[in-house]
Amino acid sequence: MNAEPSVTKTLADGAPALWFEMRFDFPAQVLWKHLTDPKKLRYWFPCEVDILPRRDATVTFTSPGERPTTGTVLEAEKPFLLAYTWDREVLRWELENDDDGCLLTLTNTIAEMSQASRSAAGWHLTLMGLDDYLHERPLGQNPALWDQYVARYEEQFRG
Repeated sequence: MNAEPSVTKTLADGAPALWFEMRFDFPAQVLWKHLTDPKKLRYWFPCEVDILPRRDATVTFTSPGERPTTGTVLEAEKPFLLAYTWDREVLRWELENDDDGCLLTLTNTIAEMSQASRSAAGWHLTLMGLDDYLHERPLGQNPALWDQYVARYEEQFRG
């Protein structure tokens, strides 16, 4: 069975946030490339991303059939930290090497806590897709699992 992210509802700088942790069998330098290279991002990220990992740089997000939106890089410390805005949210990616790979921590500051279960389900499937991509497996981002994960996180966040 493939690894899955652990997900916690939390606060980041006083704002509602989701905190994801997932171990990868690859060093931070490899994950960094998959967080910053548009050619690699297109395979696992929810939309196309054009990013220059430099503080104050513009990030462009393009979804099929929609006008591109932009964000701003808030922090970039290659290969361990990348944070940027996306619409009204902040994504903060932290990478920490260990003996066998690295731990990825994603803090997603969300605009609406009412959307927490949907956001958690989306990032859960997205991070699983990144793991599949890194291991050269077919992407397991099965849309049929969407409702199952939303229900799972609704239950988890109630408790």
